[in-house]
Amino acid sequence: MNKIIDFQRNYFNTGATLGYDFRINQLKRLRSIIRKYEPDILDEFLKDYNKSSFDVISTEIGYALTELNHLIRHLKKLMKPQKVKTSVINRPSKGYIVPEPYGVSLVVAPWNYPFNLSIVPLAAAMAAGNTVVLKLSTNTPSLSGLLYQVLMQNFPREYIYVTWDSTAEREALFGCKFDYIFYTGSPAVARELQLRQAQDGRLTPMTLELGGKSPCIVDKDADIDAAARRIVWGKYLNAGQTCVAPDHVYVERSVKDALVSKMIGYIKEFYYNKHGGEYTLREDFTYVVNAKAVERLQRSLEGARILWGGKAKDRMMEPTIIDMVTEESPVMREEIFGPVLPVLPFDDIFALVRKIKSLEKPLAFYFFGKRYAKTMMRECHFGGGCINDTIMHLTDPSMPFGGVGQSGMGAYHGDKCFETFSHHKSILVTHPRKELKLKYPPHNAFKHRLLRKYTGL
Repeated sequence: MNKIIDFQRNYFNTGATLGYDFRINQLKRLRSIIRKYEPDILDEFLKDYNKSSFDVISTEIGYALTELNHLIRHLKKLMKPQKVKTSVINRPSKGYIVPEPYGVSLVVAPWNYPFNLSIVPLAAAMAAGNTVVLKLSTNTPSLSGLLYQVLMQNFPREYIYVTWDSTAEREALFGCKFDYIFYTGSPAVARELQLRQAQDGRLTPMTLELGGKSPCIVDKDADIDAAARRIVWGKYLNAGQTCVAPDHVYVERSVKDALVSKMIGYIKEFYYNKHGGEYTLREDFTYVVNAKAVERLQRSLEGARILWGGKAKDRMMEPTIIDMVTEESPVMREEIFGPVLPVLPFDDIFALVRKIKSLEKPLAFYFFGKRYAKTMMRECHFGGGCINDTIMHLTDPSMPFGGVGQSGMGAYHGDKCFETFSHHKSILVTHPRKELKLKYPPHNAFKHRLLRKYTGL
């Protein structure tokens, strides 16, 4: 792998990736490849975990194309040096901030949205002028195999190199020298990545898109029907295998039964077929990624009361709602990352806020209600979130997405994609002869007075 990285670094050092024409042409090539292979991509998602064509288009292909189109449309503006005002002490002078690529970048993609979360950071790195080593997931072998084949056939490996064969390759990559790293996955693996880089004496800049237990709060003045519909959609999208899915719901005790009843109703409407009095799970409900994950999810139900679902057949697990859960229950000890939704009642919303603030900062936070909406957004700390909705804050390119604390660092989407993979270099251009000579010794009382005035002392 070090040979590939050296190969890419040598290519980057030629300056081949720096020009606008090169970057825009490569982005357009990537866009045309996605459009050409859309039917194959849909087929591979069915093989990997039964993801419906609507969900693939809306959350994978369409989403990636939206971001790609944004970069293509705005690339010239993003690449343009930004003029800035200079201070009195530097006049006469001009100041510029110039975005430049880091160099050789590593993108490590996860399995839960394996197309979207591969292509968007890949396109961002390309737009910023970097070369890319793209590590795909081994948990989605059909799609990873297709992406490997397509990207390696259409881009030279000194520019884009794709790997996905084994986790051993990922571990090897973690010890290699990169100029920038973009990782999406679990906090545990992110810590391993940072440790490996530090042990080798590197201070590698990186973006970490992680996760955590993202709470959803439903207050008593919320629109219960809308809350139930939007929570159910956000939770069970991709079978709950979404880093910003509502992990659990805190609901004001007086409206708990109404919320649960409405949520069960929407689960039936969205994901089940009714035959007589029997409900059967629709065949297009997304699979859990593997048998090990199903076993983990089933164990998490221990000690809880199942209000709906709970059953699993092979890799298809029913949308499940549970209660009789405490903060010490198995399901509350780690991110659920599956179609299991604990519902916990609360009586005092301010005591709930204090509890949430005592925990690690989540990637997402959702609040349904009116009275305390602004208070919740101000008092609780999280990567991003919604008032009266779930997940949809990710869909707007004008809003950067990223975590904070244990849920990640750095952000991307829209213009922020380009900024993330760029170093913004400050350049001061001074007049070759004219200058304010205050800085030069010897210093006297007059210079001291000017210095104090300038610094505000």
